Amino acid sequence: MHSGRMQRLMDKTAIALSTACAIHCLFLPVVIVMLPALASTSLGGESFHRFLLWFVFPISVLALTQGCRRHKDRVVLTSGVLGLALLLVTAIAGHHVLSEEGERIATVLGATALAFGHVRNYRLCRKSKCSV
Repeated sequence: MHSGRMQRLMDKTAIALSTACAIHCLFLPVVIVMLPALASTSLGGESFHRFLLWFVFPISVLALTQGCRRHKDRVVLTSGVLGLALLLVTAIAGHHVLSEEGERIATVLGATALAFGHVRNYRLCRKSKCSV
C-alpha cells in the first residue's frame, strides 16, 4: 500500500478508535442502567479501554510521527502526545487515583485531544500533499 494511503488510513482509524473510546466512556453508564446485563460483559469493565489502547497507541504513534516528519506541525505532536498520555495514564491508574467521574472526564479529554491531533494531521498532510 502506498505510504500516503497508509497515512490517511492510520489517521482515520485512530480518529475512529478515539471516538469509540469517548463514546464508550460517555454512554456506557446510561446503557448499563438501561441494560444491567451489559455490566457483566467485557464492555462494562476497564478492560475495554485497555483493549482499545492496544490498537490506538501504535496506530497513533505511527500516523502522527509520519505526518509530523513531513509537515513538522508541533500542534499535531503536542495534542497527540497529550491525548495518548491521558488515555494511557487513565487506563492504567485512573481507577486508583481518580473518581469514576474524573476518570471519565480524563478519558474523554484524552480521546478528544488525540482525535484533534489526527484530524489536524490528516488535513495538513492533504494540504501539503505529503500523503500523495
